[in-house]
Amino acid sequence: MSTERKRRTSSLAGLTPVTAPPTPEPAAEAPAVHAPAAPAAPRTRPQAKPSKGSRKMNYYADEDQQGRIRAAYYAGRDTYGWQTLTDMQNQIIMQRVEELEREFNGGAPFEPVHPGSISRGRPLE
Repeated sequence: MSTERKRRTSSLAGLTPVTAPPTPEPAAEAPAVHAPAAPAAPRTRPQAKPSKGSRKMNYYADEDQQGRIRAAYYAGRDTYGWQTLTDMQNQIIMQRVEELEREFNGGAPFEPVHPGSISRGRPLE
């Protein structure tokens, strides 16, 4: 008696949700040998990686603003090449930062303000 186990193959091997299962051949014909259909290559987008030293920043927006922000992203993503909502937000915020640097700092970049140095909680009055 052999104790060697044989691996069973699934009848679903090689199938994906986008490929149809093979149709059975008529019994009268000689069985043809078919290679399994190659699974369709998954469509993937290149992942936007945070640049070195990137850190998460948060802000609050009401539901209407959030919806408009997402709609603007969908409307402009192909035109402006945004792969993520973060790409859109960074581009737009940095355009505004550059405008403020021209207005208040003679066009020179602002000195960075480190995290935690801006007060939290209620707005300044």
